[in-house]
Amino acid sequence: MTYDDAAYFERFTKLPAANVSDGMDRLNVLDAAINPVWEGARLVGRAFTLYLAAGDNKGIHEIVDQIQPGDVLVINGQGATHRAVMGELIAGRLKTKGCVGAVVDGAIRDAADMKGIDFPVFARAITPAGPYRNGPFRAQEPVAVGSVVVSPGDFVIADGDGVAVVPRGRVDEIIDAAEAKLAQEAIQRAEIGL
Repeated sequence: MTYDDAAYFERFTKLPAANVSDGMDRLNVLDAAINPVWEGARLVGRAFTLYLAAGDNKGIHEIVDQIQPGDVLVINGQGATHRAVMGELIAGRLKTKGCVGAVVDGAIRDAADMKGIDFPVFARAITPAGPYRNGPFRAQEPVAVGSVVVSPGDFVIADGDGVAVVPRGRVDEIIDAAEAKLAQEAIQRAEIGL
């Protein structure tokens, strides 16, 4: 099956994460502990998945050159909050490769600086403590992040409400349902005068 990513990006950009969640019967939404690290952060992209040892970011340094425009780096950092696995410098390197943001089941640092470079990040925690760089890591395999299994190429839609993950094989069905929900809500808003 072939996909027109540009058309999907355009359509998903118009949808809140909540409507995408509704289009999936409220499944495939990361747990509420993974939040934007700066107000107004929003992203839409394809998952580039990475599994890291707790508090370790060797894998990010190793894969940064594999990032393609439109990718979202989705990291299973084992939920560890004692060490940040990324900060502004790595975010800047990722952004220059076309990465549209990151989702981290773990900790990050330099949140204000990430806002300054307009790099959206959704993470479990923020800490000033830097990472280890020993490994091991695994890239581009399914990973569990915030209680959801994310596979390479899945679509990730994230905003102030949280993070929704659309399985690649269900994109057409889910995007149609999410758009229908958004249209239905527009009618309801008009009916109540919002």
